[in-house]
Amino acid sequence: MPYFRGVCNFCGTGCGHLLRVEGNRVRGVYPLSGHPLSRGRLCVRGWHIHELLQTEDRISQPLIKDGSSFKPVSYEEALDYVVERVKKLPGRQVAVLGSPRSSNEENYLLGKFARAILKTNNLSLSSDAGQEESARVLLEGCGWPAMTGTLAELRQADFILVVGGDLTKQNPIIASEIHHAHRAGTFLATISPRKTQMARLSQLHLRPKPGTIFYVLQGLGRVLVEEKAIDDDYLSTFTANSQTFLEELKQIEVEKIVELTGISREQMTELARKLKESNSACAFYPTGVQSLDRRTMAALFNLFLLAGKIGRRGSGVNPVTGISNLLGSYDLGLSPVFLPGYASVEDELAWERLENFWQTKLDRWSGKNVDTCLSEGEDIKALFVVDHDEEIIRHVNRIRQLDLIVYFGAYENPFASLAQVIFPRTSYVEEDGTYTNSERRVQLVLKRIEPPAGVRPLWKTLTNLARALGHDWNYDSVENIMSEISQLVPYYRSLTYEKLKARLGLKWPADDLHPEGTDCLLVEEASRRFRFVQVNGQEKKLAGEPEVQKDFPFKLVVGRSNYFWHQNSVMKRTFIPKREYNALLLLYPRGFVEISKEDASRLGLREKQVVRIVAESAEVRLAARISGDILPGMLYIPYFIDEMIPEFLHRQVADLEKNEEFFLPVRLEKVV
Repeated sequence: MPYFRGVCNFCGTGCGHLLRVEGNRVRGVYPLSGHPLSRGRLCVRGWHIHELLQTEDRISQPLIKDGSSFKPVSYEEALDYVVERVKKLPGRQVAVLGSPRSSNEENYLLGKFARAILKTNNLSLSSDAGQEESARVLLEGCGWPAMTGTLAELRQADFILVVGGDLTKQNPIIASEIHHAHRAGTFLATISPRKTQMARLSQLHLRPKPGTIFYVLQGLGRVLVEEKAIDDDYLSTFTANSQTFLEELKQIEVEKIVELTGISREQMTELARKLKESNSACAFYPTGVQSLDRRTMAALFNLFLLAGKIGRRGSGVNPVTGISNLLGSYDLGLSPVFLPGYASVEDELAWERLENFWQTKLDRWSGKNVDTCLSEGEDIKALFVVDHDEEIIRHVNRIRQLDLIVYFGAYENPFASLAQVIFPRTSYVEEDGTYTNSERRVQLVLKRIEPPAGVRPLWKTLTNLARALGHDWNYDSVENIMSEISQLVPYYRSLTYEKLKARLGLKWPADDLHPEGTDCLLVEEASRRFRFVQVNGQEKKLAGEPEVQKDFPFKLVVGRSNYFWHQNSVMKRTFIPKREYNALLLLYPRGFVEISKEDASRLGLREKQVVRIVAESAEVRLAARISGDILPGMLYIPYFIDEMIPEFLHRQVADLEKNEEFFLPVRLEKVV
C-alpha cells in the first residue's frame, strides 16, 4: 500500500506526514519521523486530516445561481457569466478574499489577478489579523518580517518567553518543542492574563490584568536598565537609535506599572535577570485571534533588542502563525499594505518594478481589507472569495446586496449559498504547490491523488479568467508560477522545485548569498542596523480601548476552542475533533463563559448556572464555568458556538478579534 510524503495543512507549524493512498483515496495519515520540526509527531488535528480528504461534500462542477437554487453549468458558461459582469466594474468596487490554506503559487496568482486584471487593491485573507502588524513591527525593527530565530535549535535555548494566547491549542507541536526544551532545563516564562496550558508548564507565569501586557514589557525594559543588564557593546555596534530609546525608557516608572498591571516588581526583576543571564533566549507570540496588538509586539521586540537577543544564533523573536500558509500568503503580497516581497504599497518604485515585471498598468490607490470593505458601507459591488470564509458570514446582509459574488471552493461551505457563481477547485493533495510555515520553511507538496473528474486547480481557473478578460496569461504548471515568484520576490530567489523535491523544505531568505536557505537572522549579516520600534509608552490605554465602567465592570476576552478551531469547514469534516467538540456541547449546549472562583463566590454562582452577559449593544445567555484560570474581574468565552455568533459575538467580533490586549466591558447577571 503506497505512502506519500506531505505536509499538514492545518496550522502554521507545517508538520511532515505520510498519506496512505488506496484507490485514489487518502485512507490514513501517519507522522513523518525524519521531519526536522515535527520529529515524528502530529497533533489531534493532524492525525485526522485524511477524514477531510475523504469527505463526500465536494464541489465537483461549476454552478450558477438560478433563483434560490443552483444549476450545473460548463466552465465556459461560468467564465462568461463572471466576465460579462466584472468587466463593467471599476476596480475600486471589487474586493478579493484569499485563503491562507492555498499554496504560495495560487495566492501569488490570486494577488496578481486582483491587481493586474481586476485593477483592485482591495484584497486580504480570511485569517489572523495580527500577522500584518507583526510583519510591520519586525520590518521596522530588523528588516526581516517573520520569525528571526529557528525552531531547530529551540531545545538548546537557555530562556523562552511566551507572550499571549495559548500555543498548546494554536500550534501544539511548536508548544511540544517548547515543552521539550523546558524539560531539558530551559527557563520557561509566560505572560498572559489567563492561566493557559503553557503557563502551567512555566517556572514563572506573569498574569497581568487584561489589556496591560504592553506595560509589563515596558516595565521589564526599565528593570533591565536599572539592573545594568543591557549589552552596551551590542547596542552601540548593531543598533541605530538606542540612545533615543534609553532616554524614553527613563520616563517609565516601575511602581506605576506595578499598580496598573498587578505584576510585582519582584516578578519583573526575576524575569529580567533570567533574560540577561541567558546565552540564548527566544520569545514567542501568536498572530491569531489572541495575537498581540502592534505596540505590544513592538515592546516585546524592543525588550529582546535591549537585551542583545536579536540576530544571535539560538535567540530571536518568533511570531507563530495560526493557519498553514498564512506567512507565505503575506510573502507573496496578498495584502492591502504589502506588494509581493513585502514592498510597501506606499513605495512608488516598487509599483514601477511590479508594472514592468507584469507588463501592465496598475492602479496605485490604497486598498482595504475585505472586512473593512464590507463593514464600512463602502461602494463594493463584487466579491471574489476563496475557501475558508465563515468569518465573513457576519456581513451576510451586506454581502447579499452585492451585484456579483464569485466563490472558488473545494468543499461545500455556508458561504457558497450566497454566491452567484461557484467554481470548484482541487484540494491541496490534488495539485502541486508550496507552503511556508511559521519559521519561514517553504515546503513542496506534490500531487498525490486525482481530483474529481473535471475539477480544475485554482491557478488554471484564474488563468482562464484572465485570458477571457483580454490578458495573455500562459501558465501551464505551478512550477512555472514558482519560477516567476523567484524572479520577483528576493526571499524566494533561489527556490526551485528541483531543490524542494530533494529536501524537507528550505527556510527563506533563499537567495544568492544563501542558496540553501537561512536558519536565522544574524546581526553580522543584516543589511542595516537594527532599530527600536517606536511606541507611545505614556498612553494609559490602547487607542480606542474602552474604559471599565460602573455599569460594565467585567473585562470580557475571547479565544478559540482546540477542537472546533477557527469556525472553519476543515474542522467540521474531521470526525474525532468534531466528536470532542460535540462532547463539550453536551456539557454546555449553549456555550459557556468562564468566571473566576472569587467572582463566582461573590455573586453566589454555581457551576453551569445560566447567566446573562450584557454589553452596551447586545447580550447573550450562557452557562457559567467556574475556573481558576482567569483573574477576578475577567470573563472568557471560547468563540465556538454557532448560535452565539449572530446573537452576540458577531456584533462585537470586529473589536474582540483585534488582539489579546483588547477587551469588551460587560456586566454579568444571574438568570432567575
